Amino acid sequence: MVESRSPEEDSGNGQEDSALSSNASPEPSLREPIDQVVHRILDIEECALEYIQKASARYNEEADKLKNELSQEQKNLSDDKPNSHRLLALRSIRSTIRQIDRHNKSSPVRTLEQSLFIHLFAAFDKYIGDLVLMLYQHNQDLYKNINREIALSEALKYDSMDALRHAMLDKEIEAIRRKSYTDQFKDLENRFSITLTKFDEWPYFVERAQRRNLFTHCDGVVSAQYLEICRSVGCKFKEQKQIGQRLDIGAKYFFHSCLLVAQVAIMLGQTLWRKVIPGQIDKADLHLVHIIFHYLSDEKWAHAISLSKFALSLPRVSTDEVERIFTVNYAIALKAINKGAAAKKILDKKDWTATTYDFKLAYAVLSEKYADAEELMKKIGKQGELSTSIELFVKFN
Repeated sequence: MVESRSPEEDSGNGQEDSALSSNASPEPSLREPIDQVVHRILDIEECALEYIQKASARYNEEADKLKNELSQEQKNLSDDKPNSHRLLALRSIRSTIRQIDRHNKSSPVRTLEQSLFIHLFAAFDKYIGDLVLMLYQHNQDLYKNINREIALSEALKYDSMDALRHAMLDKEIEAIRRKSYTDQFKDLENRFSITLTKFDEWPYFVERAQRRNLFTHCDGVVSAQYLEICRSVGCKFKEQKQIGQRLDIGAKYFFHSCLLVAQVAIMLGQTLWRKVIPGQIDKADLHLVHIIFHYLSDEKWAHAISLSKFALSLPRVSTDEVERIFTVNYAIALKAINKGAAAKKILDKKDWTATTYDFKLAYAVLSEKYADAEELMKKIGKQGELSTSIELFVKFN
């Protein structure tokens, strides 16, 4: 895996850097809202892995327990038992039947899935506001595009022009948040003069947002509006949905939704960061490298692959070195899921002969040329050729 370090990190206090670190920057940075939403999504994934499985196991254990209790109490109703025993057994049976009825009508797994799924989009909603706020803080000229009327009496309530400006921005952000995601992204496209929805997963992101609305308002029952919105963005269902049908989530759909929302959040933040603050492309590159690096470290291969594709599709990156880091990390993720041929194809789009030994080593290992890798490791020694802003870690499979 290849990870970049900024010059300020190299001259720091030696603490380990993390793309998902909660350490505050000296000044507000676009990486902060991106990191926060990634953290929230990781929290949601971890809660699902930890608690939904436990809820399912507990539900099944309770079913077995109640079944055994009922069977035992029925034995106590036999004719050879005293009447007092049989009366107590009847009383217990009635209680157990009530518990069984409650158990059969309960759905803790579905409840947890729906709650976490809804919270996934609540985290994204907060992120949209935080991101817009940070963009305006970095580019004061954006305030000129806020067209809101305000009564003089209302304006006079504010102590300064800055306070008034911030109040107007708060209202803009709330207005954006109240819109559907299709309208939100159109608003952001118009506001920042950029295209944001031209990626393959967009229709399926909209479908998940609409399904969130179904779970929030009608327990997952399909509506005409849901079908119409999904149809309008080109979402294609494997199995056709019908009005009145009750939708489920399930583990596969849930975790893919987490992946997709994280991907959209990061791509949105990165795209607007590069558009609004073009002088920080190097910082945006560094941050994207770090996120992919940490996904690789955590063996979240699908996350790393989706973001690597995005990274390599960017119209501009700061250096050739950064582009090669994106390429190597993409190949690592592909190879990790047994797509060695695809990884080799990605690597062979670039010429590695004139690069540093570190990149040559990565190419050799990923191409399974282990004899070449051994020779390169001897040449590299303890200190690689890359600048001190780069660290190279090669994962042998």
